[in-house]
Amino acid sequence: MAEGKAGGAAGLFAKQVQKKFSRAQEKVLQKLGKTVETKDERFEQSANNFYHQQAEGQKLYKDLKNFLNAVKVMHESSKRVSETLQEIYSSEWDGHEELKAIAGNNDLLWE
Repeated sequence: MAEGKAGGAAGLFAKQVQKKFSRAQEKVLQKLGKTVETKDERFEQSANNFYHQQAEGQKLYKDLKNFLNAVKVMHESSKRVSETLQEIYSSEWDGHEELKAIAGNNDLLWE
């Protein structure tokens, strides 16, 4: 039983070597101009579409990453403005309680 598996592995190895040899031979003949290089138009079009989509995806990723960073900065800025307003707004002034409520709910807006 073990001999059958070993023979199968040797057969697969021989098949792979034959494929690589045939491909290398074909490439040499193409370089020498002895044979015509075949082209798969559908494959090339699909590959071009894939590369185009990949580039657009990278662009979208970069833009979304920048957008997320901007939102985080906006959140921190909003929090600092609320804290500053609370510090400078006197408790004797009208609207002090409303300001506290607004500042307290500020974090809820960003969740």
